[in-house]
Amino acid sequence: MEKCIFVGGKQIGANCLRLLVEHGVRPEIVIPNLDDTGEDTWYESLMKIATTLDLPLIRDTKVRDETIVKKIQDIQPDIIFCIGGMQIIPPEVLAVPRLGTLNIHPALLPKYRGRFSTAHAIFNGETHTGVTIHWMDAGIDSGPIIKQEQFEITSDDTGRSVYDKFTATGTKLFADFLETWLTGKEIVVVPQDESQATYYPKGLPGDGEIDWSWNGEQIRNWIRAMTFAPFPPPSFNLGDKKFIIYEKK
Repeated sequence: MEKCIFVGGKQIGANCLRLLVEHGVRPEIVIPNLDDTGEDTWYESLMKIATTLDLPLIRDTKVRDETIVKKIQDIQPDIIFCIGGMQIIPPEVLAVPRLGTLNIHPALLPKYRGRFSTAHAIFNGETHTGVTIHWMDAGIDSGPIIKQEQFEITSDDTGRSVYDKFTATGTKLFADFLETWLTGKEIVVVPQDESQATYYPKGLPGDGEIDWSWNGEQIRNWIRAMTFAPFPPPSFNLGDKKFIIYEKK
């Protein structure tokens, strides 16, 4: 059985870790995101799942820590999964696995590299986005593509509903990847077209604030994009009063 290491979190990470174990693959170590307390929030805790499944766990430690780098080098995994991860994987770790380090990105790369891709896609009025499984390299979301799938952004979608679509589609694509990997089939990759690349640095659309010079559609898109659990709720000020916009369930 090939050896792997799992780094990450969020619901996509939780789903994929379970899938790995269901397919008989038990990571040598699991490294949750630093903000994972072991309690479920708007997504399941990767730490909690790893503990329940009795998987070796390293918590509250950065992947670039010298002791972690040495441990990964000693394990010599065939593959590292970085799914829903919030840490930068250093070059000395990327160089270790025989196959590579796999990431699942919430966009159709090379478009929307960077952070909060689903929110920016909604704000920009996109009617479609998707999921990309790719090998990581030293760049930001720039490694060769293994699998992609597109899905629709409807006029009623919010940041949360689009992220949920990403999670469902990403989980399905990961299951497809496992079938390819574990049956020994060739993992075919396609290099990204750098001429088509777009990048969004860490930061919310409009820096998290309404710009009243936007047209009505842009304002509506901003509100939709910001309706997402980890973001502050969309708000604006009139005089000395603050108004908060929320989605009625």
